[in-house]
Amino acid sequence: MSSVLHFYVRPSGHESAASGHTRRKLQGKLPALQSVKTELCYNVNWTAESLPSAKEMKKLLWLFGCPLLLDDVAQESWLLPGSSDLLLEVGPRLNFSTPTSTNIVSVCQAAGLGAVDRVETTRRYLLSVWP
Repeated sequence: MSSVLHFYVRPSGHESAASGHTRRKLQGKLPALQSVKTELCYNVNWTAESLPSAKEMKKLLWLFGCPLLLDDVAQESWLLPGSSDLLLEVGPRLNFSTPTSTNIVSVCQAAGLGAVDRVETTRRYLLSVWP
């Protein structure tokens, strides 16, 4: 039995500049747009019978995190939508594996995480609009 684990990466400082650029581009189409926040999500296909052990989870959190930031990866999203917000997730189609997934799986295998057979990365956007 396999399950998909989600690891959400907290936006860093450089992503706020990208969010500002995205907001300016979208405001032409959505004048009520107030803000855009983003996060990265690693969707990990875990093929073991049981969920990862504490040691395996520590490895996964370390692999998907930034070595310069502490606690920048979580299993819960950093984006908390309000009642008038829109949460979009953009990523590859799930019917084929991307080259990025192949590379990340190789790293996981080398780190002793044999239960990982696919990792797809998606970008999540939280669009806040004026009510």
